[in-house]
Amino acid sequence: MKISNKVTEQLGKLIAGDTGSAPYITGPKLVTFYNEFGFDDIYGEGFPSRWKYSTDKIVESNGTPRLKKILEDFIDPRRFGGDEQLVEKIVNDINQLIKYDGFALIKKGDIYKIADIQGNFIEPEAVATIGHEFVSEQIEKCQHKISTDDFNGAITNARTLCEAVLIHIIEITEKTEIKNDGNVLNLWTRAKKALKLDLRKDEIPDFVFQILAGLDTTINGLAGLSNNAGDRHANKFKTKRHHAKLAVNSTMTLCDFLIEILINRK
Repeated sequence: MKISNKVTEQLGKLIAGDTGSAPYITGPKLVTFYNEFGFDDIYGEGFPSRWKYSTDKIVESNGTPRLKKILEDFIDPRRFGGDEQLVEKIVNDINQLIKYDGFALIKKGDIYKIADIQGNFIEPEAVATIGHEFVSEQIEKCQHKISTDDFNGAITNARTLCEAVLIHIIEITEKTEIKNDGNVLNLWTRAKKALKLDLRKDEIPDFVFQILAGLDTTINGLAGLSNNAGDRHANKFKTKRHHAKLAVNSTMTLCDFLIEILINRK
């Protein structure tokens, strides 16, 4: 995670409790906090001002995974006695600083996670690490777009995620690289075959067949919805929040199911 140098000092002061809504943290406790992330500092004579020390730690962590861990752990509600209103205020303060670099703290269950909301929805190199955690992170990005009323963008992202997972499945099972031509239905047909999901009704129990047939319906619906409501095409009707949530939630379920099958096949 990398943020602009323009906000590192502001972020350092915020964590130290010198600005924003975060409580004041003493020098010794500040050292203890940052040492949790691999630093080995000792508070004592000659120690710099609290905000300067905090800023130095942010600068040293900038551009590394450690910065993400620092921010996520800092706003853990347990640090603030479960005061969710206070946590929300701190999260808002941090998000105001990091949003220009394409990041946001987004609530996931009872805690907050850093989400990358800038640029392409899925970076090409990320496809190689697709798994349950990957899908969850991408869905968080979709949900962020829904929360900011970018419904068309969320639908497009859901389709892009689906395409990435299908391509990953095909490449892993067939041991070959394929180029995405944008036809998600073709990808689905090929992925089904790779995972041996293209079974006939007489080969499996009716209730299992009905669920698998529902996956076909999901893919077809996602393709149609993204073609008509996604931001990759001219929007042919006014997209609503429930359309976006339907696309995102159904895509999450589908992708999670497919990855589970892939893991079992391995």
